[in-house]
Amino acid sequence: MKAFCLHLVVSVLVALTGIALYHRQIVRPLQMIGVVDAAQVFQAKEALLVRAMADSRSDDQRRHAVAEAQRFAASFASALAELPDECQCLVIDKAAVIGAHQELLDLTPVLKRKVKL
Repeated sequence: MKAFCLHLVVSVLVALTGIALYHRQIVRPLQMIGVVDAAQVFQAKEALLVRAMADSRSDDQRRHAVAEAQRFAASFASALAELPDECQCLVIDKAAVIGAHQELLDLTPVLKRKVKL
């Protein structure tokens, strides 16, 4: 009878440990949601490019500003595509979020760093 009780207790502890580890390592990361404010990043870059165009004195400076805008568009798309892999979470636009949730992770600063803003 003592052996049976000992086996039962050990089995229950092993099962509970497995469930806890599964929840911690698998389920909880899947519930993480990353949000990014794409409009804020675009508006910040737009302001910089408008200022660069307004301050430009030659066609060469204007061409450089246009080339910078094209580089930004390409880098923005690739940086946005890399975010879900880096955080191992679902990434959605901040404008789509209604209400707040404790599992939300703001990735806007990460996106700004990736596009060198």
